[in-house]
Amino acid sequence: MKKILKRLTVTATVAIMAIAPVTAVHAANFHDVGANLSWAADAIATVSSLEIMLGDMAGNFNPNGTIDKFEGARIFARMSGFNPSALTAQQQAYYNQALSSHLALVNTFDNNFSTWNSARNMDIAYLLYRGVFFPSDLNNFINAGAIETRRIMSREEAAVFLVRFMGRTNEALQTFGVPLFNDHQQITPAARIYVYYLRSLGILNGGLDGNVLPRSPINRAAMSVLIVPVLHEIGSPLVGGGGSGQPSAPVVETVQGTITNTFPNFRAISVLSQNAAHNNRTFTVAPNAIITIGGVNNTFTALAANMTFTAILTDGEIVSINAMAATQQPPQQPQTPPASNIPPISEMRVLDGVIARISIPNNTVGIETRTINPRGEIVTEVRDYAVASGAEITRSGTTININNINVGDMVVARVHNNNAHQLVLEEREIQMTGTLVEKNFGANSLFPALVLEDANGNTRSFTSDANTAVFRGNLSNLAPRQLRIGDQISLTAEYGRATDVRATAVSRPHADVYIRDIFISARGQSFVVVTDNLEGSPDRTHLLVDGHVDPFDLTLGSRVRIWFDSQEIVGAQMLQGPSATNFTGHIHSLTSTQITVRDANFQNRTFTIDANTVFFNSVTGQTVNMHHLAAGMRVQIVSAVTQNNRAVSVTILLN
Repeated sequence: MKKILKRLTVTATVAIMAIAPVTAVHAANFHDVGANLSWAADAIATVSSLEIMLGDMAGNFNPNGTIDKFEGARIFARMSGFNPSALTAQQQAYYNQALSSHLALVNTFDNNFSTWNSARNMDIAYLLYRGVFFPSDLNNFINAGAIETRRIMSREEAAVFLVRFMGRTNEALQTFGVPLFNDHQQITPAARIYVYYLRSLGILNGGLDGNVLPRSPINRAAMSVLIVPVLHEIGSPLVGGGGSGQPSAPVVETVQGTITNTFPNFRAISVLSQNAAHNNRTFTVAPNAIITIGGVNNTFTALAANMTFTAILTDGEIVSINAMAATQQPPQQPQTPPASNIPPISEMRVLDGVIARISIPNNTVGIETRTINPRGEIVTEVRDYAVASGAEITRSGTTININNINVGDMVVARVHNNNAHQLVLEEREIQMTGTLVEKNFGANSLFPALVLEDANGNTRSFTSDANTAVFRGNLSNLAPRQLRIGDQISLTAEYGRATDVRATAVSRPHADVYIRDIFISARGQSFVVVTDNLEGSPDRTHLLVDGHVDPFDLTLGSRVRIWFDSQEIVGAQMLQGPSATNFTGHIHSLTSTQITVRDANFQNRTFTIDANTVFFNSVTGQTVNMHHLAAGMRVQIVSAVTQNNRAVSVTILLN
């Protein structure tokens, strides 16, 4: 119903606009474009007169306003000459073709988000057709979540779209020697060639401080200042340049030559060709391009210098390429090599994928692999491999043969050329019951990898995501990070991704312990090392539950009462002050039984070391042995109050 109402609203809005068209207001008449915007006034006047960017009905341009991706789609479409109110029959047919070729993709996003602006679907489809937008860009139109919001365009995103609009990606790849912005490291690597290409043209110059602020939102005034020189650069008829201004069909070309270099980070190749128009050029390879080497399906990473090739270009981008090494023969049906011809493991490649097809008569398997290209798009390909004579095929540690392989099995394969020498298989869907022993959080991720240990002590890691169904006791719709270490878990996984997790908390009494050490990881997780007695009792490590206990409220050496949820700490009460002292400084001297530390006041203090002393590296987060210590290291030493000269723990603070 929400989607239907949204479409009715859009339809009504379009109808109203048809009855009362908006007249563009020139910058001189905008109430909010004054002397303080003299640097942008001419550009604002141009883009408003061309109806690329319009003001509101109150006569304001809103120069400091931000631009979401839907408004950006309208802007780039108008820059291309697309004006829905003034299309010839030929133009309308062209745009309808563009829309129909990408309608299914656009509708997928339109149907998934209630805040999607359906009125921009034709603009978006046309820009996909022309290569200004890539399919992966549509993922960045909406901030998904409990409350959907439209994502704002950043300055570096504007640079990417403008260069694609110009059709200058190849030229951008060859931009060298341009001075770097002071905040160069803040520019997303995949966007750098676009940002610096605009700088090489003098279109994007940054601020007086030498910064370009790549990830900051671009405002409407700044966008207008970029649009006008871009239109002049390409000779757009909108600003008096040559050309008809009419949309044109994609330009298709054939290129033949030799690869001179490859650029994996940009998915591009440079070439030599007898055709002067293509010689010494660099071409990007489309993410869905068909790549074959010697007639066999392959990936971009397999392309190499000195290969001869024939390629099809669409609007300057390679959409199909067939390459062949100088010594390569025409493709042959994969042959099973003799058992004595097994190459060394060091020469084999490891593939992690899924069995897509099996041909028992030909003794071959097709393995589907997925990779992420520099544009963030998932590239899927299937390649056939001959199962070598004597190949090792196992499932869950048991040796099997090709007849027991199933389509959909997960596989880790060792391959050499077109031959598979080892296949380690797992079923597509598996179930496991055990104890949660670890949660590995990725950077800025709410979805950790979950490590389970079964009754036999075997451990296995599973990934999780927003689609993982998590239940704990009587609670449902939980995030994976709300599971507790020590929980009893019953888990179902598909292709290694947890799809259904059902957890039961393990009841534990509170404990009175000493705080032996505290470690706060770079990912924001806080671990507390506790012991029943500071004098040699075994250490136990527990994770603090987010928001329940502040690690900075705990004191090393203090005795506390802690409460658990399974094995994670959800509460702590101080019982007495520290039973240990801390001493921080640099190692002055070191023997097998003693360590002397000098503090900031050049005071030395000597501690004894014994078999119960714990050595910890706070840089790596790992327990180490005393051989990792060296003179000059900065350390913190915890010593028992009752035995001031004995080091209970030595923590390396700085190597």
